[in-house]
Amino acid sequence: MKVVFCHGLEGSPQGRKAQALRAAGLDLVAPDFTGMNLAARVAALMPELAAHDGCVLVGSSYGGLTALCGAILHHRAGGRVRGLVLAAPALILSEPPADALDLAPPCPTVVIHGRDDELIPVAAIESWAAAHPGVRLEVVDDAHVLAGSLARIVAAAAEFARA
Repeated sequence: MKVVFCHGLEGSPQGRKAQALRAAGLDLVAPDFTGMNLAARVAALMPELAAHDGCVLVGSSYGGLTALCGAILHHRAGGRVRGLVLAAPALILSEPPADALDLAPPCPTVVIHGRDDELIPVAAIESWAAAHPGVRLEVVDDAHVLAGSLARIVAAAAEFARA
């Protein structure tokens, strides 16, 4: 089962989260979105989703918003995502294509968000999750980078990958 990872704005395909997912034995594909805006990231993600239809999709921060938009558009095109793991997703940003989408996840979704997130207020994510009953929100004692929650992110991805 492929796991596609979308890194954050200042992250990379070789960052801590990607390394942790690989170290757990997950079959990871991690496109490089360095320097791209959201529209370019989503455009780059779409061929990966088509190539790995039925994958588990993991996104961190800006990559979380990328993953959610990609999952929605892939679903609209007839594709499938097995599960979505969003780590501190930047759902408060409103730019294309997110600004034109109903940001309702098209598949089972786990959100892991730090109670002490200094960039994305936990209240915004709690409100979004409450509006989407299929979303399982896990608020953890952590900050935006979720350095202390890597094991939880890996476990959520592995849960979908092995289901």
